[in-house]
Amino acid sequence: MSKVKDNIVTTGLSGKLGKQIVFRQWDGCTILAKAPERSKVPTENELVKKRRLRFKEATVYAKKAIDNPELSRAYKSKCKARQNAYNRAIQDFYSAPTIGEIDLSNCTSDTDSFVRVYATDDFLVKQVRIRIENKQGDVIESGLAEREGDTDWWKFVVTAPNILSKGGKVIVSAFDLPGNEATSETERRHESSYADRC
Repeated sequence: MSKVKDNIVTTGLSGKLGKQIVFRQWDGCTILAKAPERSKVPTENELVKKRRLRFKEATVYAKKAIDNPELSRAYKSKCKARQNAYNRAIQDFYSAPTIGEIDLSNCTSDTDSFVRVYATDDFLVKQVRIRIENKQGDVIESGLAEREGDTDWWKFVVTAPNILSKGGKVIVSAFDLPGNEATSETERRHESSYADRC
């Protein structure tokens, strides 16, 4: 910051010169300062626009949901006091699933071993996708898990032996009806064998 006194060129100047210098008047002096950089944090207007767009997407989803008789009945059955199917669908749109546990205790070196996942949602988990990677990050196997009855547990049967070696990862993605996604992963910390399960 610089101060200029009694300079015929700068006296009384205020405002921005280009994008680099700002002139200000203070206590009879002209102050020269570096122009402030625009904040990279979203402005309130940008946040409001994003919220409005998100709400618009929620209302579009809710309208489609209540136009589907089966889905409308399902949402109505999960309504709380002073709530209708439309409001319940909007609430679901804003709520992503939760992955509570990735169980590798049945993931052995044998074929037909399996990974179990506990996934919940405020309304319904639509699908659970499993991806198994080796230590180098290459995808070894992937696919959709199957729900175990009417529970919140999902099961993915592996098709190859020794598919999950030490350092390998199981990456889980859970999706609800509006398309919200939750992801979680776990890593195998030791080699597995028939006797020594992960």
